[in-house]
Amino acid sequence: MNQITYNSLNSVEVWNACGYVRLSHEDGDKEESNSVTGQKDLIRDYFRNHPELTECGMKVDDGFSGSSFERPAFQEMMEEVKAGKINCIIVKDLSRFGRNYLDAGEYIERVFPYMGVRFIAINDHYDSLHSNAESDSLVIPFKNLINEAYCRDISVKIRSQLAMKRKRGDFTGAFAVYGYRKDPEKKNHLIVDEYAADVVRDIFAWKLAGVSPRDIAERLNREGILSPMDYKKSLGIPYSTPFCINACCEWTANAVLRILRNPVYIGVLEQGKNTTPSYKVKRRIQKPRGDWDIAKGTHEGIINQFDFEIVQKVLSLDTRKSPGNEKVELFSGMVFCGECGGAMIRKTVPSGKKKYVYYVCAAHKNEKVCFSHNLRDIVLNEIVLESVRKQIQDVIDMESLLALTKRAVLQKAGMQKLERRLEKKQEEALRCQKLLYSLYENLAEGLIDKNEYQKLKRKYTELLAETEKQTEKIRMEINDGTENDAENRKWIEQFKKYRNITELDRMAVVTLIERILVYRDKRIEIVYNWHDEFMWLAGVLMQAQNTGAALDNRGVDHAVVKEAI
Repeated sequence: MNQITYNSLNSVEVWNACGYVRLSHEDGDKEESNSVTGQKDLIRDYFRNHPELTECGMKVDDGFSGSSFERPAFQEMMEEVKAGKINCIIVKDLSRFGRNYLDAGEYIERVFPYMGVRFIAINDHYDSLHSNAESDSLVIPFKNLINEAYCRDISVKIRSQLAMKRKRGDFTGAFAVYGYRKDPEKKNHLIVDEYAADVVRDIFAWKLAGVSPRDIAERLNREGILSPMDYKKSLGIPYSTPFCINACCEWTANAVLRILRNPVYIGVLEQGKNTTPSYKVKRRIQKPRGDWDIAKGTHEGIINQFDFEIVQKVLSLDTRKSPGNEKVELFSGMVFCGECGGAMIRKTVPSGKKKYVYYVCAAHKNEKVCFSHNLRDIVLNEIVLESVRKQIQDVIDMESLLALTKRAVLQKAGMQKLERRLEKKQEEALRCQKLLYSLYENLAEGLIDKNEYQKLKRKYTELLAETEKQTEKIRMEINDGTENDAENRKWIEQFKKYRNITELDRMAVVTLIERILVYRDKRIEIVYNWHDEFMWLAGVLMQAQNTGAALDNRGVDHAVVKEAI
């Protein structure tokens, strides 16, 4: 191959030419003539008809948009131009070269002439060696402008089409989430991959049992379970991810956490979380949560709603484990001081050959504030177990009483509850609107600066959007005219699962209990999950007891009602 240097085009006698081919999957280049093979054939036919050109290669960027020149094959070709190996570039037409008006013009009008590179666009009948300066100065920029407008138009259409798909609950990701696979009959729908789904279920079960994400990852690696990336590769899927830096991926704590926090496993799709500023700028930016596309019930869930919500609660707790233990302690992250509201921490006190474990107020231990009070872990365990068993029995008794209560009474009470919730949400929305209106006044008066204004505006806008969405959902439930009793009372089943409990374990504690408060007089207050639902049903039953006619005529012992309440 002849070495060349930068010269005037007219002084070059030997043309070491390189063909350049580009095909994009984004900007609508689907015509057969634009295929890689079609472009190559056209360029090689041009070589055969122009013997003064020596073919020195064919560079191909398959699957790259013309809106940017950051393409691997193009950059490789430019390196060969700089090295003096190529002094002529041939493309099918200007649109194959690029669709960015400014960058394409920069290369054609300034970079290539300066470097002594001859540029040929076959179908546009353009050859820089035989160009007409006056006409080309108008025609070429105009064609490049049309190509950019086409790229912009296609980008807008694709964005709007994807947004429409996301809003109606179609899955728009390139690869299915671990635990699912794409439906072969409908690619935008997810169906359960039973093998991977079983792994997901194990991950959630282990977390509920108190195993840390790191230990879950180590357990999966020990058992030889392929990581999500390697599992996809084993299925023949050409999958890659920035989370993997080694040839063979292992499970990590972060990979486990991504699964535990992903609502896709309860049938919810959260898409459109980030975007790019424009079709020219590929930098990803995070969108406010209020702008995400969230669709529920789009596919079959792998994890039930209750377990998922409990796992999210557990992830928010301080659940450090003791050294040498795989699982966290029974009450880890759930015991609080009833006096100051701060956390109660475990403290081991050695006494002779024995060790005693106490829960002490962290505020007093670390900062000498609050009161000096403590409680043995064994005593706490006994108190909580007794309380849990009583609460379970109360819930079971309540369910029996509900079965004897006339359905019309329950439906009426349910509608009243929805109306109260609607009123509360409307008040929240009004408050958010007032806060938004006052922000500009605060900015104008200098009470807040521009950055604070933008931050608060975004926060209140997201809050208002979420409140309005919840308000609309409540309105729809009211318009339906009925309360789904079975759906609203699924929490009762969570208590019934432990009806024969004889010993507390981590899963039972995090499932049934919200928090435990310890007071300095040794008094214990246990706040159970679904406390509000329990109290509301208790109120309905009390009202039904007082009316008498609200109960079926099978007979109900009113003392039993009061006891359950």
